[in-house]
Amino acid sequence: MEIGFSMPRGNRHEEALLFERDALLLVGHGSTVLPDAARPLAAHADVIRSMRRFAEVEVGMLRGQPNAPAVFEKLSAPIVHVVPFFFEDGYFARIAIPDLLLLLQTGSRVVRFCRPVGMHDGIATLMKARLLRHHEVAPETLCVLLVGHGSSKTPGRAECLRRHAQTLSGTGLFGSVRMAWLEEAPFVADALAAARDHVVAVMGYFANEGVHATSDLPRLIAAERTVRGTHFPPVHDLGTIAADDMMPRLIIDMVVEKS
Repeated sequence: MEIGFSMPRGNRHEEALLFERDALLLVGHGSTVLPDAARPLAAHADVIRSMRRFAEVEVGMLRGQPNAPAVFEKLSAPIVHVVPFFFEDGYFARIAIPDLLLLLQTGSRVVRFCRPVGMHDGIATLMKARLLRHHEVAPETLCVLLVGHGSSKTPGRAECLRRHAQTLSGTGLFGSVRMAWLEEAPFVADALAAARDHVVAVMGYFANEGVHATSDLPRLIAAERTVRGTHFPPVHDLGTIAADDMMPRLIIDMVVEKS
């Protein structure tokens, strides 16, 4: 299936030349528990590196390895484009990353902070494509459940996921599009129970393959499957959107937009 993305500026040739002396630093959350939590981001960096559109392409983590400040200091390019690999425009993208890296900025280096990847409108397109590739049931019969982290302290702030859910719902391709959260209502278990009479396709909205993506959400899905047994329609686990093959395209778009 082909997915089209409009270029924010210039053409592909101009984009390829635009950053040939610059560095790209992708910053993710990371994990001190799971060393492979940053695996999707490292894979995206490899793809972008192979495009040869930047002089340097590196990955840094706020937690665990590779350490973001240490990676930043090893870069030699005079301009560093920093793309937060986060799916909401929250504390980490707005405050934590700039506070961490601006302390290391020198007079000979310009740091350009881009918007987090989750703000790209193309995220909804990636979700749609993944759902349409799921051929076990007709799309119009699906109850799509998008699962985010949420926050028990500041609920209701996940604006990016809400916008992508609205876009997905607006396509009219699916029976329904709902949201659920790990740490705020509606909780995942409750949302799954409320949709027990429908075939449900669950997609995780996590930028990191940490505990939430690899353990918490799969555990909740497994529990619901046990309850449903063979008496109710099935629950399909479509994984998380973080590792999507088109994500490098979105990352580059965020740099082009800022430049």
